This record gives sequence, structure tokens and C-alpha cells, in this order.
Amino acid sequence: MKHVEEIIESMEYIITLKEKNMKNWEEIFPSFNSLARESYKELKKFNMIEDMKKILSYVKPLNMLPPERQTKRLNNLKTSLIDLKNKYLISQTTNIKENKLNLFTDIKYIKHVGTKRGNLLKNLNIENIYDALYTAPRDWEDRRKVKTIYNISDGETALIVGKVANMDEVNINKGLKIINFSINDGTGIMTISFFNQDYIKNYLKKDTICAFYGKAEYNFGQKQMKSPDFQILENKNNLQNKIIPIYPLTSGISQNIMRKIMKQINPQIYYLEEFLPDKFIKTFNLLNINQRLTGIHEPKSSYHIKKSLITFKYEEIFLFEYAILNSKKKIKKHLKGYSKNINGELSKIYINNLNFKLTNAQKRAHIEIREDMKKESPMNRLLQGDVGSGKTAVAEISIIDNFEAGFQSALMVPTSVLAKQQYQKIKLNLEKINIKTELLIGETKEKEKKEIKDKLKNGEIDLIIGTHAIIQNDVEFKKLGLIIIDEQHRFGVNQRLSLIQKGSSPDILVMTATPIPRTLALTLYGDLDVSIIDEMPSGRKKVKTILNSDNNLKNIYDFIKDELKKENQAFFIYPLIEESEAIDLKNAKDMHEQISKIFSDYNVGLLHGKMKSVEKNEIMEKFSKKEINILVSTTVIEVGVDIPDATVMVIEHADRFGLSQLHQLRGRVGRSSKQSYCFLTTSSNISKETKTKLTQFSANNDGFKVSEIDLKWRGPGKFFGTQQHGIPDFKFIDITEDLKIIEEVKKYIEQDNILDDKKIIQEIKMRFKNSTELIKAI
Repeated sequence: MKHVEEIIESMEYIITLKEKNMKNWEEIFPSFNSLARESYKELKKFNMIEDMKKILSYVKPLNMLPPERQTKRLNNLKTSLIDLKNKYLISQTTNIKENKLNLFTDIKYIKHVGTKRGNLLKNLNIENIYDALYTAPRDWEDRRKVKTIYNISDGETALIVGKVANMDEVNINKGLKIINFSINDGTGIMTISFFNQDYIKNYLKKDTICAFYGKAEYNFGQKQMKSPDFQILENKNNLQNKIIPIYPLTSGISQNIMRKIMKQINPQIYYLEEFLPDKFIKTFNLLNINQRLTGIHEPKSSYHIKKSLITFKYEEIFLFEYAILNSKKKIKKHLKGYSKNINGELSKIYINNLNFKLTNAQKRAHIEIREDMKKESPMNRLLQGDVGSGKTAVAEISIIDNFEAGFQSALMVPTSVLAKQQYQKIKLNLEKINIKTELLIGETKEKEKKEIKDKLKNGEIDLIIGTHAIIQNDVEFKKLGLIIIDEQHRFGVNQRLSLIQKGSSPDILVMTATPIPRTLALTLYGDLDVSIIDEMPSGRKKVKTILNSDNNLKNIYDFIKDELKKENQAFFIYPLIEESEAIDLKNAKDMHEQISKIFSDYNVGLLHGKMKSVEKNEIMEKFSKKEINILVSTTVIEVGVDIPDATVMVIEHADRFGLSQLHQLRGRVGRSSKQSYCFLTTSSNISKETKTKLTQFSANNDGFKVSEIDLKWRGPGKFFGTQQHGIPDFKFIDITEDLKIIEEVKKYIEQDNILDDKKIIQEIKMRFKNSTELIKAI
């Protein structure tokens, strides 16, 4: 007989057929009616026959009704089936018999654990009862259907019930003993084999009725299961037909042990208090805390699991978005808020003097930023754009608007090299508007630092460009009105807060040259509005990316020589600075020597992270002046380097880099109207998965598409680095697939004004305890 869950699913399928063809009910009603009656026997146990009769009463006269009434009746029918599923297929709260335990009780004190296993469970991030309850099984085995031995197929994982007919032992050698049991279920005989498990003989005695769950194999004409799970039964009616969770494991903890531990812990589910708002649960038709946790650890049905997992997605993103929006509220507490008077006369002068036209995307972003700056509430905006899309020009216009309104600006960048480059470029561009610009970095001499700080405090400096040095306590502003944070992925929420506290109501513009998929931007920067520059300046040619085996390097060298003859320049990128005993990869120092010999007619420079800032700046200056033709480097040139005549980049061991990082590196070429090339070289024995990933990268020049591919391959934690940015390792929500849920939840929290709820904040601290940046922010 079919299980009621299957019957309801079949009924739902029949309804979809009816919705597709409103005239075919006469043909499909008998099937529907037959399914309903098949469910009576099982529903009778739960006094639910009347529910099914009610459903049948909806469908009988369906074809006699006008179409609009049929549609309404079908909707009622679907609702009734959902109600039936919720009643029958989801566990309801039961009476609690076990004692209530503290959720933070060390796991080692739970029966079947102890100190040794307690230490092993830490590998699964399980330190206490709470952690165990929120450890999601990686899968579930449906052991509700008994399969006959006669009908079982080779390779099928199934449940059989039979009687032990006989037992024999085989000693293969000193280290291996096989115990075989013959099991008869009346339809056939199966051999059940256990290896070096003598104690099994004490349980599986002759004529014992047992249930076995495992994978069936056909060997030498016999059906066999090796080391299956088993349950001893007094009779066949005592079978506990259940769906069994499959938990993640660590060395020293078996599935059997894990289930025994969870059996001790699961009763605590019924003591948990709901922290999600009632309205939230009702709005999205979710399960309560007891139902959703039971649904993953002791599910009543496949529907119960599915409904629980959906609820956990909503719950998890609710907690994360709540934390983000709570931090936004915390930031706003520091701000008084006032609008800026900007007429745009100065920015017009700047735009008219540009030697290029702004793209429509740049204009759109500029207008969005200006409108925010005019508002009384301070701006909190993320400016996204691909490499070379012109974010700096938009930032400069914003600085000019802020200056026109009578305020100072601060531009914070992640490295000294980038700070100096930005300073030289921006200072030159803004001098025409009479904006006084200074540089403040860690290596600025003390006397000069003091002068700069005094001028900032007195309002003699209009724009300060620097690194973390500008968020130190002794840096004060006279009237800070705009903070621009370049490369946001290097800074967390708390560093933003430090800068914000230096101004009474500064506008914040966060820029990133690492395009973030919209999903991740929504999730990570829930406290920011988003502007996107999704258009490249005219005249730019797409960089041609070629994936090569490192056996083909000679051809690449010949190609580069041709480019050098055209007075162009080239990069060679390596993952290591110097030779490593641990990793057999080429390194920048050794390859600098080799490439200098291969290209002996040209000047070859070396750049890496261990060099002093003065040396780095000197090398970059020579490269930009074309005194160096080829630059051998590590990823230190990943962001901010702008060399228009660099037309070739070779990235060796490309498989050692993330796709977003490869895209940033590739962005150092193709910064003019010249055709540029990026060669990715790898060994010939890279995995199929890696080759697929690099092939996808080679076919895409759009940074947003590349980041989506990268995110799918690596997941959010590795993509962005969880420790620094406060992104938890989500257990349930998939931010590449669950955008609709993320948007719904974010909108709900924003509209419902439920921030500062102590119960919810406490839950966030427990759930995301490893995301220190996130916890600090709330």
C-alpha cells in the first residue's frame, strides 16, 4: 500500500493536471477518488478520515461549476491538502518526560559522550547541547517501506524484515573473521555479513525476527548485505518505520554513536522557546521551533523534512539580516543628520574638463549618490563596478559635491602603495577645483603627520587619502562630511564605525573593484544601498583570455616579444615570492632571473609583498614611465595599478588563484584602446573540475558573471573570508540560489520595525558565535 505522503503528493499532481486543462476532470477524478479511499486505513489511526472526506466533497461536483468557481474550489482543495499534510506529516508537540537541561551544558556530560568523544565532537563545532541541536544532518534514509528479499535489486539500499535461519563463521586469517547470518522473509533468503564483530552473535540468535537496512549485493548467485544497521523485533508489527538522519561525522565518531547522542539530546527540543516573531512565522507559513528541529532530527515524513529545511532558510537569513540591520541602527545613533546644499556647478567644471565622456552607468551612479547626499539622513551606499568601469571618476565627483557643500572628505584604501597611487592621481585631478589634498599613511614621517592632523582639525585640508592610519583616535576633522572606503572587502563594519564617529553626520560611500553578485551584496551589505556601474567606457576592447598548458610557454614568450616590439609592456604573475619546500611551484624571485635571461634585450623588474614600500613605489614608477618593460610580480599588483601600455599578462599556476582574484589581476591589462591578452598557464594534470572552472573564467570578461561563478564554486565563506567580514558559514540558506527568500526577509524586517529584541539578539550571538565581526556590530 502507498504511504499517505505519496497519496497526497499524487493528489497534488492530479490537481496540477486539472489546472492545465479545466475540462479533463471526468477522466482524472476516478484516480483522485481511488487515492483518497486508499488513504483511509492509515488516516483512521489518527482520526483524520473526516478530513479526507471533506477534500472529496470539494472535488465531486467540480466539472458542474463555472470556470471561476472551479478555480476557487481548486485553491481551497490545495489549501486543504496542505492542512492535511501539516496535521498528518508533521510532528506535533508532545508531553515532555525528560528533565530540562541547560542548553550550554558541555557535550561531554551527555550520555554516550564523555571527555574523549567530547573533544572529537569539537571538530564538528559541537561544544554543547545547543550546537548539537543545530547540527543539520547531511541526509536522511527513509526506512518506512519494507522490501521483500525476492523483489530487492542489486545495488538497492532498502529495509528488509526476516527471521534468522542459521549462522556460520569464516576465519579468513588472523586479522579477519566473517560472521554470516541467513535471513528468511518468506519470499527468499539473504546472507547478512558482519566483519570482526563477535558480539553480534549475542543478538542475532536463531529464529530472531530482525529488520536490516543496507545495500543489497548479488554475489555468486546469492543476495547479500554487508554490515547493515539492524533492529531486533518481537514480531513484525513492532517495526519502527522511521526516517533516519545521516549526520556529518568526524574520525572516532560513528553514525551509530552520533544517533545515540542525539537521542539523548532531542527531548530538549520541546523546552525551547520560539524567538521568531509570530507574525513572521504566519506570513511565510513556517514551522515553530519544536516542529522545525524535530523535522531534521526525528522527522515524521519527507514533507516534514522539506518544510523544516525551508523554515531554517528563513530563520537563518532572518537572524543574519536582523544583525546587519541592527548594526545599521547602531551606526545611525552616532549621526545627527542634515542635508547638503549642492548645486553641481563645480562638478560641471570637472566633467567638462574630462578627456572622456561619462557612461550612462556612471551618470546614474553619480545622481544616486548626489540625491543621497542632499537628504537629511546620512548616505550609506555601496558603489559596485567592474575593473576599469570608472568608479574613481564617480568618487571624485562626489568629493567635489561634498567640497561645494562646505565639508571635508576622507578616502580610505587598503594598502600604502594604492594610497600613494590614488593620492597622485586624485590630487592632480582635483587641483583645478582648488581642493587641498593630503596623504596620511603609516610610513608618513611623524613631523609631517602632526602637521597634517593639525590642518585636518583646522579645516585646511579638504581631502585626506590614507590607510588605517586615518581611523586612529588622534585624527580629528573640523567638518567631515564624506567617507569613501575603497575595496570594502578589506574593511569590516566596526572599522566603518570608527570612521563614522569622527564626523557628526558623514555620508558613506563604499567602493569595491571586486564585483559582488547581487545576492551577496544584498546579504553582506544589508545596511547599504547599492549602485552598480555595469557599463564599460567606449573604445575598450575585451581582454582575450587563453588557457594554456605550461608546456606551451615558448610560444607565449615569442608572442610577448612581438608585443614588446610594439612598445607595449607585460606582466608575469606567480603565487609565491620565493622557493618553498612545502609547495612545488614557480616563484617570483627565481622566475625574475629566468625571464631576465629570456628577454635580455629588455628591462625586467621584480615586485613582491616583502619589499619595502619605498622599493615598491620606485618599481611601479619605473614601470609606469616605461623604464621597465616586463614586471615579474606576485598578487601585490591585484588592485589599483593603472598601466595603459600593459597589453599582456601571464599568470602561471592559474589554478592556485580564486576566479575573482584572477579577474582582478587580468584587470591590470586592457586599460586602453589596445587589444590585450591574458595567458593562464597550468600543469597538464589539473583536475577536470579545475579545468572547467578556468574555462568558464576564460569565456567571461564580465566581473559580475565571474564572481557568480566563483561564488558557486567556493561558497560565501571562502569567497569573501568569513572572519573579517562577519559572514557566517550558513548551514541552510544558499545565497546563490535563495535570493527570493533573502529579499523577502530583508523587506519584512525593514518594514516591521522589530529591532532591539533581546531574545533575537541572544539567538544571533549563539548561532553565529564564530562570526566575531558580526557579533561586535550588533
